[in-house]
Amino acid sequence: MCNLLIAEDEKYLREKVTKNVDWEGHGYTVFVASDGEEALEMIRSQPIDILVTDIRMPGMDGLELTAEAKAINPDLKIIVISGHAEFELAQASIRLGVEDYLLKPFRTKRLLEVVEKARTKLEAERERRKLAEQQEKMARQSLEERFSRVFGWLANPESFLSQPQVPIRLRLGEILKSGTSQELSEEIRLLQKSMDEAQEDADRLLIILNDIVITTLSTTRDLGFDMEKGISIMGKHLPANAETQFSDLKQWVEDFLLAINDLIESGQGQSMEQIIHGVKAYVEEHYRSGVTLNTMAARVNMSPSQLSKLFLEYAGEHFSDYVTGLKVKKAKELLKGTDNRIYEIADYLGFSDAYYFSSWFKRTVGCSPTEYREELSIKG
Repeated sequence: MCNLLIAEDEKYLREKVTKNVDWEGHGYTVFVASDGEEALEMIRSQPIDILVTDIRMPGMDGLELTAEAKAINPDLKIIVISGHAEFELAQASIRLGVEDYLLKPFRTKRLLEVVEKARTKLEAERERRKLAEQQEKMARQSLEERFSRVFGWLANPESFLSQPQVPIRLRLGEILKSGTSQELSEEIRLLQKSMDEAQEDADRLLIILNDIVITTLSTTRDLGFDMEKGISIMGKHLPANAETQFSDLKQWVEDFLLAINDLIESGQGQSMEQIIHGVKAYVEEHYRSGVTLNTMAARVNMSPSQLSKLFLEYAGEHFSDYVTGLKVKKAKELLKGTDNRIYEIADYLGFSDAYYFSSWFKRTVGCSPTEYREELSIKG
Protein backbone atom coordinates (compact mmCIF):
# COMPACT_ATOMS: atom_id res chain seq x y z
CA MET A 1 0.00 0.00 0.00
CA CYS A 2 1.05 3.58 -0.72
CA ASN A 3 0.50 6.14 2.06
CA LEU A 4 -1.30 9.25 0.79
CA LEU A 5 -1.80 12.39 2.92
CA ILE A 6 -4.37 15.01 1.92
CA ALA A 7 -4.00 18.43 3.59
CA GLU A 8 -7.01 20.66 2.95
CA ASP A 9 -8.68 23.20 5.26
CA GLU A 10 -11.99 23.29 3.36
CA LYS A 11 -14.17 20.45 4.63
CA TYR A 12 -16.20 19.99 1.46
CA LEU A 13 -13.06 19.65 -0.65
CA ARG A 14 -11.51 17.21 1.85
CA GLU A 15 -14.60 15.03 1.61
CA LYS A 16 -14.69 15.32 -2.17
CA VAL A 17 -11.14 14.11 -2.75
CA THR A 18 -11.31 11.38 -0.10
CA LYS A 19 -14.76 9.96 -0.82
CA ASN A 20 -15.10 10.31 -4.59
CA VAL A 21 -12.15 7.99 -5.26
CA ASP A 22 -11.79 4.36 -4.23
CA TRP A 23 -8.31 5.01 -2.88
CA GLU A 24 -8.07 1.69 -1.05
CA GLY A 25 -9.04 -0.16 -4.20
CA HIS A 26 -6.20 1.56 -6.03
CA GLY A 27 -3.73 0.56 -3.32
CA TYR A 28 -3.64 3.66 -1.11
CA THR A 29 -3.97 4.23 2.61
CA VAL A 30 -5.34 7.76 3.04
CA PHE A 31 -4.47 10.16 5.86
CA VAL A 32 -6.27 13.51 6.21
CA ALA A 33 -5.15 16.82 7.79
CA SER A 34 -7.17 20.02 8.09
CA ASP A 35 -4.17 22.36 8.16
CA GLY A 36 -0.42 22.51 7.56
CA GLU A 37 0.65 21.97 11.17
CA GLU A 38 -1.45 18.82 11.48
CA ALA A 39 -0.09 17.55 8.17
CA LEU A 40 3.49 18.15 9.30
CA GLU A 41 2.95 16.15 12.48
CA MET A 42 1.58 13.26 10.42
CA ILE A 43 4.63 13.39 8.15
CA ARG A 44 6.85 13.23 11.21
CA SER A 45 4.99 10.24 12.67
CA GLN A 46 3.82 8.28 9.60
CA PRO A 47 5.71 6.93 6.55
CA ILE A 48 3.88 9.20 4.11
CA ASP A 49 4.74 8.60 0.45
CA ILE A 50 2.65 11.25 -1.34
CA LEU A 51 1.29 14.57 -0.04
CA VAL A 52 -1.57 16.47 -1.68
CA THR A 53 -1.90 19.95 -0.17
CA ASP A 54 -3.89 23.10 -0.81
CA ILE A 55 -1.56 26.03 -1.42
CA ARG A 56 -3.72 28.39 0.69
CA MET A 57 -4.43 27.32 4.27
CA PRO A 58 -4.60 29.28 7.53
CA GLY A 59 -1.43 29.24 9.59
CA MET A 60 1.11 27.16 7.73
CA ASP A 61 0.29 27.33 4.02
CA GLY A 62 1.09 24.82 1.29
CA LEU A 63 4.46 26.32 0.37
CA GLU A 64 5.67 26.32 3.96
CA LEU A 65 4.36 22.80 4.44
CA THR A 66 6.17 21.70 1.28
CA ALA A 67 9.51 23.12 2.45
CA GLU A 68 9.18 21.66 5.96
CA ALA A 69 7.98 18.27 4.66
CA LYS A 70 10.85 18.02 2.17
CA ALA A 71 13.30 18.75 4.98
CA ILE A 72 11.90 15.77 6.89
CA ASN A 73 11.55 13.42 3.90
CA PRO A 74 13.35 14.49 0.70
CA ASP A 75 11.82 11.53 -1.17
CA LEU A 76 8.25 12.68 -0.46
CA LYS A 77 6.19 13.34 -3.60
CA ILE A 78 4.06 16.50 -3.32
CA ILE A 79 1.11 17.75 -5.37
CA VAL A 80 -0.36 21.21 -4.68
CA ILE A 81 -3.91 22.38 -5.24
CA SER A 82 -4.48 26.05 -6.06
CA GLY A 83 -7.01 28.46 -7.43
CA HIS A 84 -6.35 30.67 -10.45
CA ALA A 85 -5.43 33.53 -8.10
CA GLU A 86 -2.52 31.47 -6.75
CA PHE A 87 -1.38 30.16 -10.13
CA GLU A 88 2.00 31.91 -9.92
CA LEU A 89 2.56 30.51 -6.42
CA ALA A 90 1.72 27.04 -7.70
CA GLN A 91 4.30 27.42 -10.45
CA ALA A 92 6.84 28.73 -7.95
CA SER A 93 6.27 25.64 -5.82
CA ILE A 94 8.02 23.58 -8.49
CA ARG A 95 11.29 25.07 -7.23
CA LEU A 96 10.59 23.45 -3.86
CA GLY A 97 10.42 20.01 -5.45
CA VAL A 98 6.67 19.75 -6.03
CA GLU A 99 5.77 17.08 -8.58
CA ASP A 100 2.63 18.67 -10.04
CA TYR A 101 -0.22 21.05 -9.30
CA LEU A 102 -3.97 21.09 -9.88
CA LEU A 103 -6.09 24.18 -10.49
CA LYS A 104 -9.54 24.40 -8.91
CA PRO A 105 -12.04 23.25 -9.90
CA PHE A 106 -10.83 19.79 -10.91
CA ARG A 107 -12.28 16.32 -11.29
CA THR A 108 -11.27 13.74 -8.69
CA LYS A 109 -10.43 11.46 -11.62
CA ARG A 110 -7.77 13.99 -12.60
CA LEU A 111 -6.40 13.98 -9.06
CA LEU A 112 -6.14 10.19 -9.16
CA GLU A 113 -4.22 10.41 -12.44
CA VAL A 114 -1.73 12.91 -10.99
CA VAL A 115 -1.28 10.86 -7.80
CA GLU A 116 -0.74 7.67 -9.83
CA LYS A 117 1.90 9.46 -11.89
CA ALA A 118 3.71 10.54 -8.73
CA ARG A 119 3.48 7.00 -7.36
CA THR A 120 4.99 5.55 -10.54
CA LYS A 121 7.90 7.97 -10.29
CA LEU A 122 8.38 7.18 -6.59
CA GLU A 123 8.47 3.44 -7.24
CA ALA A 124 10.93 3.90 -10.12
CA GLU A 125 13.23 5.95 -7.88
CA ARG A 126 13.07 3.30 -5.19
CA GLU A 127 13.90 0.62 -7.74
CA ARG A 128 16.90 2.61 -8.95
CA ARG A 129 18.03 3.12 -5.37
CA LYS A 130 17.71 -0.59 -4.70
CA LEU A 131 19.82 -1.35 -7.77
CA ALA A 132 22.44 1.19 -6.66
CA GLU A 133 22.57 -0.43 -3.23
CA GLN A 134 23.09 -3.82 -4.81
CA GLN A 135 25.91 -2.42 -6.93
CA GLU A 136 27.44 -0.83 -3.85
CA LYS A 137 27.19 -4.16 -2.09
CA MET A 138 29.14 -5.82 -4.87
CA ALA A 139 31.71 -3.01 -4.68
CA ARG A 140 32.35 -4.05 -1.08
CA GLN A 141 33.64 -7.37 -2.35
CA SER A 142 37.26 -6.43 -1.75
CA LEU A 143 36.44 -5.58 1.88
CA GLU A 144 34.59 -8.86 2.28
CA GLU A 145 37.59 -10.73 0.84
CA ARG A 146 39.82 -9.18 3.50
CA PHE A 147 37.54 -10.34 6.30
CA SER A 148 37.08 -13.77 4.76
CA ARG A 149 40.83 -14.37 4.87
CA VAL A 150 40.67 -13.94 8.66
CA PHE A 151 38.40 -16.97 8.66
CA GLY A 152 40.75 -19.82 7.86
CA TRP A 153 37.71 -22.03 7.24
CA LEU A 154 35.92 -19.66 4.81
CA ALA A 155 35.82 -20.79 1.21
CA ASN A 156 37.01 -18.64 -1.68
CA PRO A 157 34.68 -15.57 -1.65
CA GLU A 158 33.95 -16.06 -5.36
CA SER A 159 32.26 -19.34 -4.49
CA PHE A 160 29.57 -17.78 -2.35
CA LEU A 161 29.20 -14.18 -3.49
CA SER A 162 27.53 -15.51 -6.61
CA GLN A 163 24.94 -17.38 -4.52
CA PRO A 164 21.60 -15.83 -3.44
CA GLN A 165 22.38 -13.40 -0.63
CA VAL A 166 20.58 -13.36 2.70
CA PRO A 167 19.80 -9.77 3.79
CA ILE A 168 22.57 -7.83 5.51
CA ARG A 169 21.50 -7.81 9.14
CA LEU A 170 20.70 -4.15 9.66
CA ARG A 171 18.86 -4.98 12.87
CA LEU A 172 22.06 -6.45 14.33
CA GLY A 173 23.93 -3.21 13.59
CA GLU A 174 21.17 -1.09 15.15
CA ILE A 175 21.12 -3.23 18.29
CA LEU A 176 24.89 -3.01 18.70
CA LYS A 177 24.68 0.77 18.32
CA SER A 178 21.80 1.55 20.65
CA GLY A 179 20.01 -1.62 21.77
CA THR A 180 19.82 -3.37 25.14
CA SER A 181 21.63 -6.54 26.26
CA GLN A 182 18.31 -8.39 26.15
CA GLU A 183 17.71 -7.31 22.55
CA LEU A 184 21.19 -8.50 21.62
CA SER A 185 20.61 -11.88 23.27
CA GLU A 186 17.35 -12.28 21.34
CA GLU A 187 19.10 -11.35 18.08
CA ILE A 188 21.86 -13.89 18.76
CA ARG A 189 19.19 -16.58 19.19
CA LEU A 190 17.65 -15.58 15.84
CA LEU A 191 21.04 -15.68 14.13
CA GLN A 192 21.75 -19.11 15.54
CA LYS A 193 18.32 -20.26 14.35
CA SER A 194 19.23 -19.08 10.84
CA MET A 195 22.44 -21.07 11.11
CA ASP A 196 20.45 -24.16 12.14
CA GLU A 197 18.25 -23.79 9.07
CA ALA A 198 21.34 -23.49 6.85
CA GLN A 199 23.32 -26.30 8.50
CA GLU A 200 23.06 -28.60 5.47
CA ASP A 201 23.83 -25.80 2.96
CA ALA A 202 27.50 -24.89 3.36
CA ASP A 203 27.40 -21.91 0.96
CA ARG A 204 24.41 -20.36 2.70
CA LEU A 205 25.95 -20.92 6.12
CA LEU A 206 29.13 -19.16 5.01
CA ILE A 207 27.05 -16.23 3.71
CA ILE A 208 25.28 -15.90 7.06
CA LEU A 209 28.57 -15.94 8.96
CA ASN A 210 30.09 -13.45 6.54
CA ASP A 211 27.07 -11.14 6.94
CA ILE A 212 27.50 -11.23 10.71
CA VAL A 213 31.19 -10.33 10.43
CA ILE A 214 30.67 -7.50 7.91
CA THR A 215 27.78 -5.99 9.86
CA THR A 216 29.57 -6.20 13.21
CA LEU A 217 32.92 -4.82 12.09
CA SER A 218 31.26 -2.07 10.03
CA THR A 219 29.27 -1.07 13.11
CA THR A 220 32.37 -0.79 15.28
CA ARG A 221 33.94 1.38 12.57
CA ASP A 222 30.85 3.60 12.40
CA LEU A 223 31.04 4.12 16.15
CA GLY A 224 34.61 5.39 15.89
CA PHE A 225 36.53 2.28 16.95
CA ASP A 226 39.67 1.08 15.18
CA MET A 227 38.69 -1.65 12.73
CA GLU A 228 41.73 -3.69 13.76
CA LYS A 229 40.34 -3.86 17.31
CA GLY A 230 37.20 -5.59 16.06
CA ILE A 231 39.22 -7.97 13.88
CA SER A 232 41.42 -8.79 16.88
CA ILE A 233 38.36 -9.68 18.98
CA MET A 234 37.02 -11.80 16.14
CA GLY A 235 40.33 -13.66 15.82
CA LYS A 236 40.46 -14.27 19.56
CA HIS A 237 37.14 -16.11 19.45
CA LEU A 238 37.60 -17.92 16.14
CA PRO A 239 37.36 -21.73 16.17
CA ALA A 240 40.79 -23.28 16.11
CA ASN A 241 40.78 -25.11 12.79
CA ALA A 242 38.88 -26.29 9.75
CA GLU A 243 37.55 -29.31 11.65
CA THR A 244 35.33 -27.04 13.68
CA GLN A 245 32.02 -28.55 14.77
CA PHE A 246 28.76 -26.79 13.96
CA SER A 247 28.09 -26.23 17.65
CA ASP A 248 31.43 -24.41 17.89
CA LEU A 249 30.40 -22.02 15.14
CA LYS A 250 27.16 -21.20 16.95
CA GLN A 251 29.09 -20.60 20.16
CA TRP A 252 31.56 -18.40 18.27
CA VAL A 253 28.72 -16.15 17.06
CA GLU A 254 27.57 -15.61 20.63
CA ASP A 255 31.06 -15.07 22.09
CA PHE A 256 32.10 -12.71 19.28
CA LEU A 257 29.00 -10.52 19.46
CA LEU A 258 29.00 -10.32 23.25
CA ALA A 259 32.69 -9.32 23.23
CA ILE A 260 32.04 -6.64 20.60
CA ASN A 261 29.10 -5.38 22.65
CA ASP A 262 31.38 -5.13 25.70
CA LEU A 263 33.85 -3.10 23.61
CA ILE A 264 31.12 -0.72 22.45
CA GLU A 265 29.65 -0.27 25.93
CA SER A 266 33.09 0.42 27.42
CA GLY A 267 33.75 3.31 25.01
CA GLN A 268 30.34 4.21 23.72
CA GLY A 269 29.84 7.40 25.71
CA GLN A 270 32.95 9.06 24.33
CA SER A 271 32.49 7.80 20.76
CA MET A 272 28.85 8.91 20.66
CA GLU A 273 29.79 12.34 21.96
CA GLN A 274 32.38 12.57 19.21
CA ILE A 275 29.79 11.62 16.59
CA ILE A 276 27.28 14.21 17.81
CA HIS A 277 30.02 16.83 18.06
CA GLY A 278 30.93 16.10 14.46
CA VAL A 279 27.28 16.32 13.41
CA LYS A 280 26.89 19.71 15.07
CA ALA A 281 30.10 20.98 13.48
CA TYR A 282 28.94 19.86 10.03
CA VAL A 283 25.49 21.44 10.48
CA GLU A 284 27.02 24.74 11.62
CA GLU A 285 29.07 24.83 8.43
CA HIS A 286 26.39 23.62 5.99
CA TYR A 287 23.02 24.67 7.49
CA ARG A 288 22.49 27.13 4.62
CA SER A 289 22.41 24.31 2.06
CA GLY A 290 19.45 22.53 3.66
CA VAL A 291 20.96 19.85 5.90
CA THR A 292 18.27 17.32 6.91
CA LEU A 293 18.13 14.55 9.47
CA ASN A 294 18.01 11.98 6.66
CA THR A 295 21.08 13.27 4.83
CA MET A 296 22.98 13.68 8.09
CA ALA A 297 22.06 10.16 9.21
CA ALA A 298 23.34 8.76 5.92
CA ARG A 299 26.56 10.69 6.38
CA VAL A 300 27.26 9.05 9.76
CA ASN A 301 25.93 5.62 8.71
CA MET A 302 22.92 5.61 11.02
CA SER A 303 19.19 5.41 10.51
CA PRO A 304 17.34 8.74 10.94
CA SER A 305 15.57 7.41 14.05
CA GLN A 306 18.90 6.40 15.64
CA LEU A 307 20.52 9.77 14.98
CA SER A 308 17.41 11.61 16.20
CA LYS A 309 17.44 9.66 19.46
CA LEU A 310 21.18 10.09 20.04
CA PHE A 311 21.17 13.78 19.11
CA LEU A 312 18.42 14.47 21.63
CA GLU A 313 20.28 12.47 24.29
CA TYR A 314 23.70 14.09 23.80
CA ALA A 315 22.80 17.56 22.51
CA GLY A 316 19.73 18.06 24.70
CA GLU A 317 17.44 19.11 21.84
CA HIS A 318 15.89 17.74 18.69
CA PHE A 319 17.97 17.89 15.50
CA SER A 320 15.38 20.05 13.71
CA ASP A 321 15.27 22.47 16.65
CA TYR A 322 19.07 22.75 16.56
CA VAL A 323 19.06 23.59 12.84
CA THR A 324 16.22 26.07 13.33
CA GLY A 325 18.08 27.68 16.22
CA LEU A 326 21.16 28.21 14.07
CA LYS A 327 19.11 29.83 11.31
CA VAL A 328 17.24 32.06 13.76
CA LYS A 329 20.50 33.16 15.37
CA LYS A 330 22.09 34.00 12.03
CA ALA A 331 18.94 35.71 10.75
CA LYS A 332 18.84 37.95 13.83
CA GLU A 333 22.55 38.79 13.42
CA LEU A 334 22.02 39.78 9.79
CA LEU A 335 18.90 41.81 10.56
CA LYS A 336 20.71 43.64 13.35
CA GLY A 337 24.21 43.99 11.95
CA THR A 338 23.63 44.60 8.23
CA ASP A 339 21.51 46.72 5.92
CA ASN A 340 20.81 43.74 3.67
CA ARG A 341 17.30 43.54 2.27
CA ILE A 342 14.99 40.83 3.51
CA TYR A 343 15.20 38.88 0.25
CA GLU A 344 19.02 39.03 0.38
CA ILE A 345 19.03 37.59 3.89
CA ALA A 346 16.53 34.92 2.84
CA ASP A 347 18.72 33.95 -0.11
CA TYR A 348 21.87 33.87 2.05
CA LEU A 349 20.21 31.53 4.57
CA GLY A 350 19.06 29.16 1.84
CA PHE A 351 15.35 29.99 1.74
CA SER A 352 13.51 29.66 -1.57
CA ASP A 353 12.09 33.18 -1.41
CA ALA A 354 11.53 36.15 0.89
CA TYR A 355 7.86 35.28 1.38
CA TYR A 356 8.63 31.90 2.89
CA PHE A 357 11.51 33.31 4.96
CA SER A 358 9.30 36.04 6.43
CA SER A 359 6.55 33.55 7.22
CA TRP A 360 9.03 31.14 8.83
CA PHE A 361 10.68 33.92 10.86
CA LYS A 362 7.34 35.20 12.17
CA ARG A 363 6.19 31.71 13.12
CA THR A 364 9.49 30.97 14.88
CA VAL A 365 10.32 34.31 16.53
CA GLY A 366 6.85 35.81 16.92
CA CYS A 367 7.29 38.80 14.64
CA SER A 368 8.23 39.44 11.03
CA PRO A 369 11.83 40.31 10.01
CA THR A 370 10.74 43.89 9.31
CA GLU A 371 9.06 44.19 12.72
CA TYR A 372 12.16 42.73 14.37
CA ARG A 373 14.35 45.35 12.71
CA GLU A 374 11.98 48.14 13.65
CA GLU A 375 11.97 47.00 17.26
CA LEU A 376 15.78 46.99 17.31
CA SER A 377 15.76 50.49 15.85
CA ILE A 378 13.41 51.75 18.56
CA LYS A 379 15.48 50.15 21.33
CA GLY A 380 18.72 51.39 19.79
